[in-house]
Amino acid sequence: MAALALSLLLCVVLIAVSLWVKGQVERFLFRWRSIPLLHAANIVVIAVIVAAMYYRLGGIDVYLRDLADISGFWYVFAGAMQLILPLYLFACWLLARRRRREKKYTRSKDKKVLYINEKYLARRHRDDYRSKTS
Repeated sequence: MAALALSLLLCVVLIAVSLWVKGQVERFLFRWRSIPLLHAANIVVIAVIVAAMYYRLGGIDVYLRDLADISGFWYVFAGAMQLILPLYLFACWLLARRRRREKKYTRSKDKKVLYINEKYLARRHRDDYRSKTS
């Protein structure tokens, strides 16, 4: 039971770190364009790390020389995927919601005119900002 609790804690930490790293990679290399392949890579890497940690903490020894132990690892890997996927989707949803809320401006349909988000200004300048439209 302790191995499962520690694996869950590790899972949450790894999801947060991997989403931050994914955002930084998209920012530097792809100019904030969303790359779905990075999500898939994050999920697989997190599942491998969590499965290996559960193997170590659960008292199950991994010997990569024996084919039976490798198939046992795949069962733990599949269980880790079932643990990770809902948490990862929830974290992605929370991150997207936060990004929408923190956005400074929106673009029009022709992508030329920028509209400044009044909620952003009101939140950043609480004392001196008064909306002219309200």
